[in-house]
Amino acid sequence: MRGFALAGAGPGVFPCAARQSPPPLPMKHLIIIHGRSTKPSGSEKERLVKKALLHGLKREHGDAAKKIETGKVECSHAYYGDINNRLMIAAGQKKKSDLPGVNDPGYGSGPCELPGSYDDDLDKLLARKTTAFKKADYQKLLDEHKDRRWKDEAASVLSAVAGIFGMNDQLVAKATPDMGAYLLSRKAGSEVRQRLAIHLKPALLAGDDICLVSHSMGCIVSYDTLWKYSQMSEYKDIQDTGNRVSLWLTLGCPLGEPGVIKNLYDAHEPADGKYPCRIIRRWENVAAHDDFVSHDEGVADDFKEMRRLGYLESIKDRRIYNFWTGSDGANPHKFYGYLDHPEVAALIAGWIAA
Repeated sequence: MRGFALAGAGPGVFPCAARQSPPPLPMKHLIIIHGRSTKPSGSEKERLVKKALLHGLKREHGDAAKKIETGKVECSHAYYGDINNRLMIAAGQKKKSDLPGVNDPGYGSGPCELPGSYDDDLDKLLARKTTAFKKADYQKLLDEHKDRRWKDEAASVLSAVAGIFGMNDQLVAKATPDMGAYLLSRKAGSEVRQRLAIHLKPALLAGDDICLVSHSMGCIVSYDTLWKYSQMSEYKDIQDTGNRVSLWLTLGCPLGEPGVIKNLYDAHEPADGKYPCRIIRRWENVAAHDDFVSHDEGVADDFKEMRRLGYLESIKDRRIYNFWTGSDGANPHKFYGYLDHPEVAALIAGWIAA
């Protein structure tokens, strides 16, 4: 009835329902998972990662760094370095004497790398001017330091990738005991994935706005975990939320390698069970020149079917130069070198600001 009014209300006016406050914005949640090989303690690894990450942001995105420092953006670290250390020792690639750090009380008191081992090299990296990340700067770096690009971790990972593609499983496990165990042992794989699940599952269930930053072997762990959460019925609680990882940032990623693709969790699934499904919005892959862990360089071509099927909104490959140098020379695969890079920082800052 037009003009109807209750007592106390003006003519033709209905009393308003109680004003509803707008729903709170989702919590921004940055989740970081490292790569393979031996590691310092969990707390030491977190300290180093955070130092590189915040410095990279502060180069040009101070507001984004401040939001992490003040807790406006939650930051979680999925650590499985103690598992890596244990597997490397068990395989005979490392001795306990090679890991002389104080036994890590947070992770079973196992042996780990010595605290402070990376600080001098990290400080040297962080002293680089923001304008000095171009090809000419990288060539100058290689002229001044030993060339470690084809050796050590990168070379052994390459051996494992080639092994998965053409050798037997025993040779794969010998080449990279930690990554080999992850790919070839369900038990070891489950143990590592659980370290990511501790952070990722509650964040998805809570409706957090998530940026997942994965490095090296951590990219494989993330892919398999996201596949399980999106494709297996026991994770229906996650699927029912409709929540997705807003930005998946893969750094030094081996997912484009045929041998790795062949051993992913969904490798033998029929077409309707392939790929993480509608649990990633945007996938940005960053590969450093000469990083032979990600020497395939791109993932967009290998996983373009995810885009065609509408499983994610975008997938893009980027190339950078990684300026990490250690006591034994240049290593373009190093996680800290990726985290401090202006282009990686810009991607994270863009997500924080969105």
